[in-house]
Amino acid sequence: MELMIVIAAAVLAWVVGAIWYRLTDRIYGAASALQVQNIGHPKSRSVTPYLLAGVALVAVAAMMRVLFVRAGIDGIMPGLGWGFGIGAAIVAPWFVIENTYSPRPMVMTLIDMGYAMAACAVVGAVMGGV
Repeated sequence: MELMIVIAAAVLAWVVGAIWYRLTDRIYGAASALQVQNIGHPKSRSVTPYLLAGVALVAVAAMMRVLFVRAGIDGIMPGLGWGFGIGAAIVAPWFVIENTYSPRPMVMTLIDMGYAMAACAVVGAVMGGV
């Protein structure tokens, strides 16, 4: 059952990411200077980034599950808040560190930070709610 909870939370976080990046695709695409097709999608069609994102989200959800169980975080709203806090205080600053060492526009980092906070909040809500 625990594995199913973790996988469900990871899938939900992945869906949030798909929606988030779809909503911000024009800004992100312009900032990244990716070569895109006429319809705005990247020319590269590799599935590797999506598969790696799925594996990474399972790892994040599994660790958040362990943390929530050990800390006794119970309830959707507390889970949402703690998940958002993890995203805002741990994951999002990591993007700033990463961006400092690479020549990426700050708007890309801000979009990535927003996703980190939203995805962690959603995972936290799932973990707190079960």
